[in-house]
Amino acid sequence: MASSGVCCDCTTWNSKAREPIRGVVGARCPFPRLSARITLAKGQHLYHQGDRVTGAFSLSTGMVAMERFDENGNQVILKILQPGAFFPCADVLGGGLHESSARAMSDVTGCFVPVERLNAALHTDPSIALALLRLSSAEIHENEDAIFRLCSTDLPNRVLAALTMLAKEMGERHANGDLTLTLPMSWQDLAAMVGTGPEVISRLLRRLAHTGRLSFRRRTVTLHHTTA
Repeated sequence: MASSGVCCDCTTWNSKAREPIRGVVGARCPFPRLSARITLAKGQHLYHQGDRVTGAFSLSTGMVAMERFDENGNQVILKILQPGAFFPCADVLGGGLHESSARAMSDVTGCFVPVERLNAALHTDPSIALALLRLSSAEIHENEDAIFRLCSTDLPNRVLAALTMLAKEMGERHANGDLTLTLPMSWQDLAAMVGTGPEVISRLLRRLAHTGRLSFRRRTVTLHHTTA
């Protein structure tokens, strides 16, 4: 992970991901003199599961996978972070060790706020403490929603929901309502998002294509209007 200088005063704090705290700190980043600009190449890690928490990250461009591994090495992607994410709030507030890993799924730029500077700001500015609590609360709700979907939705619909979410974020909608997406990750990553293996995903995609729910060629997927 490379860092350079100070925050570049980007517009990330205007993003949808910051809505829970906009009424607290406004639309401008409260950390312009506390943070350093970072860049990571696809596949690099911001931190690993079990690492000591050293600070928080503000994602400007690219995508980051929050993932966890069990004792057998099985991978689960808990969520995909989009530009505007400020994370991991719960780990920062709790201190100690990271509960999951954060991996760049594409080339990534953002800012890093060291935990020492962040803690000092928390003591001097109550609005920052409230902002982090609200972001942490939003994280908890997102995690609860993910657990609910995993427990209450069958695998085909979890796959369709994951593809639809990605397509709405970064794909193209056609006049007939179809959504087309060039998958920004490997099929193995998609499998880890929905709690299965890549072999199962391959068979399931062929089955969904046979029923007309989607079509795909290599990593380009079109979700037909009935699934959007």
